[in-house]
Amino acid sequence: MRGIASRWSLVAALVVAFLAGGALVGPRFLPRAELLPAPEGPLSFGASRAADEVELHPYSTITAIAERVGPAVVGIATREPAYDWFYGAYEKEGVGSGIIFDQAGYILTNHHVVGGARRITVTLADGRQVPGSLVGSDPAIDLAVVKINASGLTPAVMGDSTKLRVGELAVAIGNPLGLEFQRSVTAGIISAVNRTIETDDGKLLENLIQTDAPINPGNSGGPLLNARGEVIGINTAKARAAEGMGFAIPVSLARPVIEELMAHGRVLRPWLGVYAAEVNREISAYFDLKATAGIAVLDVYRGSPAARAGIRPGDVILAVAGQSVRMLPEFTAALARRKVGERIALDVDRRGEKLTVTVILAPRPND
Repeated sequence: MRGIASRWSLVAALVVAFLAGGALVGPRFLPRAELLPAPEGPLSFGASRAADEVELHPYSTITAIAERVGPAVVGIATREPAYDWFYGAYEKEGVGSGIIFDQAGYILTNHHVVGGARRITVTLADGRQVPGSLVGSDPAIDLAVVKINASGLTPAVMGDSTKLRVGELAVAIGNPLGLEFQRSVTAGIISAVNRTIETDDGKLLENLIQTDAPINPGNSGGPLLNARGEVIGINTAKARAAEGMGFAIPVSLARPVIEELMAHGRVLRPWLGVYAAEVNREISAYFDLKATAGIAVLDVYRGSPAARAGIRPGDVILAVAGQSVRMLPEFTAALARRKVGERIALDVDRRGEKLTVTVILAPRPND
């Protein structure tokens, strides 16, 4: 009897401790998890806004995101001219995704989805199919803007991709493998940022978001979302040789492109007009260079901004607008941040003599 009494005493003590919130500590659950209001900073997957709040259940969070953003996701079907092996003309069909970002009917998608299309048909979340027209397209960053005339549109909210953290929630919505799977929702995490990949046609896409949220053909142009349901990227590609490696264009890079496409129908990129390479032993010997690092000018295009400013073959560019450049990616990035018509200073080493040359950037000729 004493043993039984002791056991009952122990059980009673544990119950009292549990009710008092003392000795027993365990997870707390809400009967229903909701998406919390957006905090001032980025909301990571599973994070709480305060120490006494309960962590969100991931499935409830993803459900809330899908319900919030789903009406802004569209399917895009295209037809474009093509030729078969016998040079017979026919119309090739394509499919992709897009995201409504303006209530007036503006949709953001990929260039490779709509570039060159003869006809664009947009399928809305409510089943309506409306014709779309191409406002502008930029193959360099693989973005395009399409316009539709329709009422009752619900645009998505654009987020801030500059504040992304590796490991936070990422949700993709799109039309993988065709419109029969439209508005499919997949989820994962932000695997990495600032990735560079080479596309099938040999172009380099830089500063991309890498995610393991499944992305398949047809997802292109659809949104990548954070835990608050904000668009942080535009899904553009997946790695062919690996699973769980998808890539999205950060919305921070997309914003200025969208503005230019809506204003001009194209992106005007600044052009200096030099053929250049990083200083190395062979280039140093050929031009008898004194500088040991920097961007060597191998040739200058006739009539270019560089030619008008007096840049010569054999000059070594050390800085662009005060920013030191030692490698080609630094040089191209420094120029890309400037605008057409902007006057910038180049710090130059001309066989040991330090010069500052002022250049007025012009639009790239093929733009």
